[in-house]
Amino acid sequence: MRHRLTRLTLAVALALAATPAIQVHAQQQTAAPVQDEAPLPGLYRQWQDTQDPDKKIALGEQMLVLERKSEAWPLATAREQVKAEIWFGLGSAYVTRLDGVRADNLEQGIALLEAALEVSTRSTDGQNWAQAHNNLAIAYWARIRGERSDNEERAIAHFEAAASVLTRDATPDLWARLQNNLGIVYTTRIHGDAAANIELAIVYFEAALTVLSREQYPEEWAKLQNNLASAYQNRKQGERADNREKEIAHFEAALTVFTREASPVAWATAQSNLAAAYLNRVRGEAAANQDKAIGLLEAALTALSREQAPQQWATVHRLAGNAFADRSGGVAKDNRSAAVAHYEAALTVFTRDAFPQDHMRTSRSLGRVWLDAGDPAKAGKAYADAREAFLLLFGQGLEDEEARAVIADAGPLFPEAAFAALLRGEPDAALELVSEGKARRLSVVLKLQTLDLNADELKRLSDLRIAIRKMQQAVEASTGAARAAYLERLATLRQGLLGLVKAGGTGGADTALAQARNLTASGGAVIVPVVTGLGGKLLVIAKPKDGKEIAVIDLPALTTQKLADLLAGSTVEPKSAGWLAGYFVQYLQGPEAEKRWPEWLAAIDGLGPELWRLFGRELEATLKERGVQPGQRLLWLPSGWLGVWPLGLSQNPDTKRRLAEDYEIVYAPSLAIFASSLRDAARPAPATLAAIVNPTGDLAGAESEGAMVAARFASGARTILKRQAATPDAVIAALKGRSYWHFATHGTFAWFDPRRSALLMSGGARLSVGKLQEIGGLGHPRLVVMSACETGLTELTSNPDEFIGLPGAFAALGATGVIGTLWPVSDAATALLMAKVYELHLDARLAPPTALARAQAWLREATNDELAAYAKQASARSRLTAEQYAGIAEALSVDALARSRNGAIVEWVMRDKAATGATKHIDAVRTARPYAHPYFWAGFVYTGL
Repeated sequence: MRHRLTRLTLAVALALAATPAIQVHAQQQTAAPVQDEAPLPGLYRQWQDTQDPDKKIALGEQMLVLERKSEAWPLATAREQVKAEIWFGLGSAYVTRLDGVRADNLEQGIALLEAALEVSTRSTDGQNWAQAHNNLAIAYWARIRGERSDNEERAIAHFEAAASVLTRDATPDLWARLQNNLGIVYTTRIHGDAAANIELAIVYFEAALTVLSREQYPEEWAKLQNNLASAYQNRKQGERADNREKEIAHFEAALTVFTREASPVAWATAQSNLAAAYLNRVRGEAAANQDKAIGLLEAALTALSREQAPQQWATVHRLAGNAFADRSGGVAKDNRSAAVAHYEAALTVFTRDAFPQDHMRTSRSLGRVWLDAGDPAKAGKAYADAREAFLLLFGQGLEDEEARAVIADAGPLFPEAAFAALLRGEPDAALELVSEGKARRLSVVLKLQTLDLNADELKRLSDLRIAIRKMQQAVEASTGAARAAYLERLATLRQGLLGLVKAGGTGGADTALAQARNLTASGGAVIVPVVTGLGGKLLVIAKPKDGKEIAVIDLPALTTQKLADLLAGSTVEPKSAGWLAGYFVQYLQGPEAEKRWPEWLAAIDGLGPELWRLFGRELEATLKERGVQPGQRLLWLPSGWLGVWPLGLSQNPDTKRRLAEDYEIVYAPSLAIFASSLRDAARPAPATLAAIVNPTGDLAGAESEGAMVAARFASGARTILKRQAATPDAVIAALKGRSYWHFATHGTFAWFDPRRSALLMSGGARLSVGKLQEIGGLGHPRLVVMSACETGLTELTSNPDEFIGLPGAFAALGATGVIGTLWPVSDAATALLMAKVYELHLDARLAPPTALARAQAWLREATNDELAAYAKQASARSRLTAEQYAGIAEALSVDALARSRNGAIVEWVMRDKAATGATKHIDAVRTARPYAHPYFWAGFVYTGL
């Protein structure tokens, strides 16, 4: 289990507050006396003497009213200078204000500080100009409204502006606090490369430490140590073990300042942070690290009480529950009892209605403990509580960033809840749960979860969402009895909201079983894996047998750890390199790449029997038992890392037949989304094409592919963008309203941030998942073909069931079907495959997934001579230019196939041939199937209908 630093947000907030909104008054002119009896001068004197934010706000607003009424200016200081000072002071006071609605205060502060900057300039009033930028940056960093990513970028810009004046030489302490603040923003920054952002954050924090020493600034030094520890916790560069040790060292340094006697809450928070670091530690004995963490957490609880610091107290209890749940030492039964006790203590504070996200995390963890203990009934109750909190959070109307965080926190909630339901003998409930947890954000984008409410109920829903937002802000800005009262009112509002969410259901949508039943009415099967740390199961919905619609295949070896080992390798016996070891050979360059290329081919070839052993044998037997005939469609809803591998590769080691040779396999993010694709496919649309062809100029095969694809469409029904013409803006304009979108270009999958996965356009510009998710109104294409590398991969790290990647992005845009790839593909083979797909779909009128399956079979079975003849025929029909045909013919030549990487392919396809001598070798190559290796065809997967 990954142990998160539960007090990271508080630590950052405290560190940010270490650089307060700096209240520096404009210098007063003393040449003329101020008349105390005049209202404005008197208020101005009080204004300069007070540091109380609320009093400063009241005085400042009074002065602004008087200033507007004053024709004669009663102060010696210039009117514009005083106005700028008032705007600056008022804005700064609003930024730090605790009373009122926090979001409103920040908006007011931003408006006033921006007004001050319209008067104050760097050249005439550098100090105040810089301080206004600093305070404005703090306001944007804390801002509740607007896009979080945009607010962060504005904060960075304002901090950097302030740093141009508040230099290390001129104002070292202010400069150091600016470095600290910049480090905090880069720690949470959404834009840019995540790994690079963390590296910058570390640089900024370490720079601040050169000034804010332990001797002169002990509290700020300790907060900086805490921030550095948090940065190392999130660091992606460097050795993971080294980063964990640095994280521990910085937390321990912070504890040399925070003491139990002087600041018990801060000390307890630091203790729990250090405990979390030990739970994530790589070095040392796992049991010793866990025991150390438990000791730290128990110490922290001696300084906290439920009455005085309820949230901190509950947070430490939850972390202690995690520690006992994962503990490898001690007695298992005692550890489970301790974990349950800590989780239940935390839940007395983290109620569903007051703290739904904390309630969801804690209840999910409690469910897992009961599942480990073999009590699926109690596990089901805990998971049901977590699910209600999850529904409540989504019912509140989450923004995209918030939705991602909630889904990440939910983690394996739905598959584990489904697993518990299966242990209780409730397959229908299990299917509903696992389906509900799939592609949740994508379902929301597609509006598949619209609540079935009347007009009055919809208005109440909207009003409740607004009221909950405001009450959340009131809770965040209040303390003590006022905060408790706000929490009680918030709980009441959430109870009303959850009632509406439950009453509205999913807009009249069928149950998961009904959807699966509809999808298999004409044959075929729906296959839904349920994978947990305790084991896995496959749910197969096909023709009923003995009155049972759902066949449950028990697969004890199909665990998340087994999939992790298969993907990344295992360091325990039997050791293995893992799929990724072969996969990343493709990223090598030069002689090393050529030398190790066979490793990648072997990884693909070896995956088939591995998948067969894991679940393929049992799946095939169940399909036959349920009467699913060869050639029928299998709808595969991959779970987590299973989505990295093509299901069709699963190969019987005895017969050598692969699943793809017997069935047509399509992928879907969820049953609801596939049902939506089914409805969209029923809407006829003229065949119009937008083709993006070789925008980077280095894919010769893409030119041939584009020509053969475009030839299937009428000249007036196609838009072809080639090379330099394929800029992102031109591409987006070309896609609008077209029913077929074809991309013959490079693709790249961002393993650590799938939203950055992209198709490459002219000049290397990226058309990314994030960019696509921001676009609307492009229509509902029947088919999107991404004939590019790695375009079918989806999220692996945060929550793999969310289907974040290019297929999901195009589905969210309204595409009925998407063809993508699970690895970098061959240029020449792909050109032929895509030409065949369109031929079978548009000429033979086959459905797109059927066309892909038939084209893949054709490619792997065709001989060299047959492929050359196909290209020659395309040239004769003017679907290829002479130059394009010559390129394909050259790629299929004996010399080309025998060279370099293709030489390994030839060796593979000829390994059972007893060919000797040059003539026989040439004949063997000509009659061999050059693209039979699954490298060429198995990586293409179809998502949708």
